[in-house]
Amino acid sequence: MAERVGSESARSYAAFLVWLARHPLPEDRPFGAGSVRYQVARFCDYLDANPWPGGDPRADPRARAGALDAYQAYLGTFSVPGESLQLIRRCLEHFYLFLGPAPWPLPTIISR
Repeated sequence: MAERVGSESARSYAAFLVWLARHPLPEDRPFGAGSVRYQVARFCDYLDANPWPGGDPRADPRARAGALDAYQAYLGTFSVPGESLQLIRRCLEHFYLFLGPAPWPLPTIISR
């Protein structure tokens, strides 16, 4: 994600890593492909490459279930085992817990 410095994914992922250090997922394996950090980074990459038509799940809680289901279906095309899919889903639900409910309507941010 280093190539997307300043993107929504990079900002939300960086903030998530700080939060994750204080709110670890008990079954996390921090140095493996099943780690929360790795799975959330892959999900953010997926969202950047495949914008969810129902809204950005990082900002819109109403878009989260659909985006997560679509990502799970995408992973299924690679024959990811069901147990791995469940672990990935738990990792991403932990990311959603970090994101919390977004304010509605979302404020417009104007840069100067």
